[in-house]
Amino acid sequence: MELMWWHWLALGLGLIALEMFVSTFFLLWFGLGALITGLLALLLPLSFTAQILLWSLASATMVAAWLKYFKSPDRTHSGQAKEGVLGIAGLVTRPVTETGEGEILFQRPVLGADRWPVVADAPIAAGERARVVDVLGQTLKVTKI
Repeated sequence: MELMWWHWLALGLGLIALEMFVSTFFLLWFGLGALITGLLALLLPLSFTAQILLWSLASATMVAAWLKYFKSPDRTHSGQAKEGVLGIAGLVTRPVTETGEGEILFQRPVLGADRWPVVADAPIAAGERARVVDVLGQTLKVTKI
């Protein structure tokens, strides 16, 4: 079996186009690897085995670079220690009163969600900014900024 350089370009463009529909942000790297392989196959005579190896290496290198350098390190996930959340600021969307919980909205997900129920020592009106000072189970304790 022999693959021509344009086969790799078509595969690369197809994978990148498919990425737009499935939005996994994973097929992109294999598509770019195919584009690199196609461009090198245009310039250099490569065997089928060399093309597959080059595509594998290029794709794996781009995935590794994305995971190491470009993926946001400050994004929080479920199960993260509460120390990673302390100090993060958000916008109070439902007022916090002495007797009831309010709600806060973060620009980026915190512990897996962007909206959290909150309590505070002092009332905080909706529209005010607040900072996380503690995690109490499924509720965040905040203070007005």
